[in-house]
Amino acid sequence: MSNTTTQPTTVELWIRSFAPTSVGPTQERALDYLDELESQPSIESVEIGIWGTVIERTDRTTRIPQLRRIETRLEAFESWAARTGRRLEPFFRDSHIGSMIDGERHDVWRLPTIALAEFDEDDNLLHVAPCRDGDRTIDVFDRLESLLEGTAQTKTGNDRSADEEVVDRPPDSVTRYRLAHVGPSSSRYR
Repeated sequence: MSNTTTQPTTVELWIRSFAPTSVGPTQERALDYLDELESQPSIESVEIGIWGTVIERTDRTTRIPQLRRIETRLEAFESWAARTGRRLEPFFRDSHIGSMIDGERHDVWRLPTIALAEFDEDDNLLHVAPCRDGDRTIDVFDRLESLLEGTAQTKTGNDRSADEEVVDRPPDSVTRYRLAHVGPSSSRYR
């Protein structure tokens, strides 16, 4: 396994839609960091995604672009964690929920209120927060502060062969969908 040190060029912040006001200041603080990151020369793109409390693991998500994007991203997060030896639990959890009406059980991902993903210039996933590295928790604000200070160098475990392709970003059609909903200027955060 070889380790390379890479600086992220794209940052994605994931926030929970319609979160209670008690988490509002957390989201607002993260959005303020993103405003600052946009002025950093090494950061080419700052993006925001919105998700809910849970997302069902089902074949139906392929029919809904936003759900497909979230599922693709969560699969990439799991792949990154396995590749780097990090843990996403307890922040991201696989769970089962049951319906009291029909008794059916559904597999779901439970999602954090806020998460951060970092990508290099080739759209390879470099880091996910929050996560656990051994006994240490790395939260979103740890990473945002490191990015602003220019100390967010990421060592990536790379045990793939040179010709093995790993796709951590959605295909272009989904990417265009994502970009169409980001909106202009930093005023989009408020």
